[in-house]
Amino acid sequence: MEERFARRLFLPDVRGAHRYLRVTWHEDTSTVVYSHWQDDICLASTPVSLEEASKLIGLIVGALKEAALKPVEAPPATPTPGGFLNRLRERFQPQSAQVLKLQDRLRHDRPMRESYSA
Repeated sequence: MEERFARRLFLPDVRGAHRYLRVTWHEDTSTVVYSHWQDDICLASTPVSLEEASKLIGLIVGALKEAALKPVEAPPATPTPGGFLNRLRERFQPQSAQVLKLQDRLRHDRPMRESYSA
């Protein structure tokens, strides 16, 4: 049985405003089409050969690697109420690693911009 894959992908624009990127695989022409949409209106499209589209994988892998290796500052510790039991609990409570979502990490690392162009 042949494994099927999605031939179309929708990626929301971080700027919002009902904008998104649609990426579609066209087997008949061996192209991947990147199209920019706002609501249900296509604003632009760029058909790219499969050979050229493969370069995008390297870019994305590099970006993910860079984001994963970038150290994240731990949030400041919140003061705990005093008292012997709380200090004892704090001292012997197992410490676990901080779990981070890549999306939150990327959002934290991205410089804020005043405005975006469409």
